[in-house]
Amino acid sequence: MNSFKEIAHQILKETGKPLRAEEIIKIALGRGWLKTSGKTPAATMAAQIYMDIKKKGINSLFTKVERGKFGLNEWQEIKQEEKLYREGSFKNAAYQVLKLENKPLRVQEITDIAKKRNLITSTGKTPEATMGAQLYTDIKKFGEKSPFIQLGKNRFALKEWDIEVLKNEIEEREKEVLISGIRRSIVGDPINFGGLIYGPLNENGVIFLFSKIHDKLGINIEAIQPTYPDARGRRKTSKGWEEVWIEFEYKSSQFKIHKHDPKECDIIVCWEHDWKECPLEVIELKSEIQKLKK
Repeated sequence: MNSFKEIAHQILKETGKPLRAEEIIKIALGRGWLKTSGKTPAATMAAQIYMDIKKKGINSLFTKVERGKFGLNEWQEIKQEEKLYREGSFKNAAYQVLKLENKPLRVQEITDIAKKRNLITSTGKTPEATMGAQLYTDIKKFGEKSPFIQLGKNRFALKEWDIEVLKNEIEEREKEVLISGIRRSIVGDPINFGGLIYGPLNENGVIFLFSKIHDKLGINIEAIQPTYPDARGRRKTSKGWEEVWIEFEYKSSQFKIHKHDPKECDIIVCWEHDWKECPLEVIELKSEIQKLKK
């Protein structure tokens, strides 16, 4: 162990409680882990932990408990009584990851996050296969008592989440139906517009369709982001191009289901507008396509 951060992480993990930088340094010096000629090693320790938190955010190993006092991020993620499975197991790791991310994830995503946070230490070549098999088996074996629910082929969520969110996720997954033992794809309504034969069935389809007609709607997109709201754009006005924030949804009511803050968004772009009391401007692509075809 050479770096201040490695030393801090090990000491915090062993003590199991938040410590001040001075306390971490005292333990490190007592164990002979740190040899420094500096006059203020505690200040250096605090600065390095602060910078790690600022740079990496929730992906940092550390968290600030109070002024000058630090803990480990993993302590905040899941309370001890919430751990349903053996420490270090794939199912415990999956539960922690889903609890932390608070959204359905694919098996590969769960596995990648679990490995990154050192929640699993698998020596196998295909840990994602092990993860998927264990989650599937847990649901099959324990049924309603399992905390997991499967959405689609390889995506999982937690049953304790809002059932409306889960229903929405099920609607937005790849839509396939089993007919006489054969899986047949499901498509949207025929639109025959701009090279597209069918309308969208989910949010990704809405984004794709909007990308083909945004200029006709007088909106330019400057950035698409992974956090809410989905996009930043500009719209032509009499005074110039004003900034607008856009959230994409398949149905406008899903904005409400996802519990988004209306104050942080200007426009909902959707395929179907079904939210009569919506406080925001809504662009319903189904209607816009009909206007553009005339």
